[in-house]
Amino acid sequence: MRDEKRVPRALLSKGLLLAAGLALQACGGGGGGGSGFLPIVPAPAPAPAPPAPPPSGPTAEQLKSTCNTLKGQVIEGVTVTGTVRFEAKAPIYPSGFCQVLGTRAPFLDIEIDVPDNWTGRYWQQGGGGFDGRIASVVTTDAGGAVTAVSPVLAVKGAVYAASNGGNRASVPAQAAPGVWVSGTPEGQQSAIDYAYAAGGTTVRFGKAVAKAFFGKAPSHSYFSGCSNGGRNAYIAAQRWPQEFDGIVAGCETMDMGGAVTGLMNTAAKAATPAEISPPQYTAAYAAAVAACDASDGATDGYLANPGACTLPAASLQCGQPGANADPALCLSAAQVPTLAGLLSDLTLATGATAYSKYNWTNFAPSSPIPGVPALGVTSYGGLGGGFAFLATNDPLWFGAPPPGTAPAPNLASFDVNRHYYIFSSGLQRLGADHDRNAIAAYVASGRKLLSWHDAGDPLMSANDHVRNFTTMSAAAKAFGLADPRTNARMFIVPAPTHGAGGNLNEVDWLSAVVDWVESSKAPDQLTYNFMAGATARTMPVCEAPRYPRYNGTGDVNAAASFTCTP
Repeated sequence: MRDEKRVPRALLSKGLLLAAGLALQACGGGGGGGSGFLPIVPAPAPAPAPPAPPPSGPTAEQLKSTCNTLKGQVIEGVTVTGTVRFEAKAPIYPSGFCQVLGTRAPFLDIEIDVPDNWTGRYWQQGGGGFDGRIASVVTTDAGGAVTAVSPVLAVKGAVYAASNGGNRASVPAQAAPGVWVSGTPEGQQSAIDYAYAAGGTTVRFGKAVAKAFFGKAPSHSYFSGCSNGGRNAYIAAQRWPQEFDGIVAGCETMDMGGAVTGLMNTAAKAATPAEISPPQYTAAYAAAVAACDASDGATDGYLANPGACTLPAASLQCGQPGANADPALCLSAAQVPTLAGLLSDLTLATGATAYSKYNWTNFAPSSPIPGVPALGVTSYGGLGGGFAFLATNDPLWFGAPPPGTAPAPNLASFDVNRHYYIFSSGLQRLGADHDRNAIAAYVASGRKLLSWHDAGDPLMSANDHVRNFTTMSAAAKAFGLADPRTNARMFIVPAPTHGAGGNLNEVDWLSAVVDWVESSKAPDQLTYNFMAGATARTMPVCEAPRYPRYNGTGDVNAAASFTCTP
């Protein structure tokens, strides 16, 4: 059910200007006498200045008072458990702000940060993995001192809101996904909060807190997130379209049923001869970089366009000329189809695509995704198993103990053609998946959607995101939007990892969406700031389907040396 609640000079006279001008001439001084034909006559005294207009908002003292008195109040069903006042600390943040902490049973925790220099903006941040922790606006050192503040507040003066998604990773009995399997009413509500409800509670609470400080609703509202935060962002577009003027959605595919099917298809290879070890995945990616390095115009050990690499998985089979000479790193005959499957579309018996292929990447990330139980060093079974449980309420999609750390019993009978429909319908029923027509309606209404993905994401397929974005755009056109690009654009970050570019200091999605909404300046190309080993680099973030290509001259580490090309 959608929640579409709407949070709902004096001019100087010409004579006075002339008098003021004469007064300025009389005060010009110097020289002691005039040389004109008439004696200099003192100008009349200037009229008293008009009284200063009353302040347009609350004073600093009033804001501090509000911060202190909110504790214990219940706002939109959320109990304010604490408030913290941060005074301005240049150059980290130029304005003081109040951090408001709230909770709603059973385990939903929320942070709202309200700056003194509020610009009328509201920014809601999505989570990641299985959530369990708040993406706070502040970063602190071991001693608790603030070392950084998100540019959302420090630069744009927006009220900042984020939640833990309805579970607490630091409390084992309240942490997902285990708490969902408990079968308790609290565990069931936690699952619903994670699926979608936490987002609605947070936006209602966040906007009400802003109104408690300033007496009015935000003038412009935004949502941003990557990975599960990207899922949160699309959920916001389809469930609370009236609440957000602009949305940034990254590293998710707009189809969790298909994504979970793809994840579990890979996880089903665990503990079988088809499973590829992390070192083998790393060696395979190194082979792809060596073979395709120049495909983006620059031989620099970096694939800016990994989708252009067509190195066949079969060429890495032990005994082949291109295979690794180390028998522990080349692929066996049973392993080749696993890698080939990742680099190919996963199709159903009907011929329809369940999940689009990955681009070349290292499918063995060096560490698990935060909040996601790991299956070895990969996250397919952990993340996929959590969503498979949400879809089916069957704990046998988890390995144990703890959930996700060993192959799940149900993986032995996994079948793409059966489970794709089970996962999709179950997640839709719970409210954890997407309605692309509803997202298209959001876009067609005139609001802005900025979608993005890492080119070499090893967890969620960039190609599947582009495919579903294209489907959504076609629906927006059917709803009467002549050119969907007017309100929705999809960008590709040239990175071989999951979530790269999600930090606003890496890619400035913040300014991009604010300028689009408030100044009608649509983003055409952004910049990715990153480290390649010990080297600082910048590279263009191009609108799909374009990718950066080196111009042939100039610093290979500078974005200006690349052009976005098809």
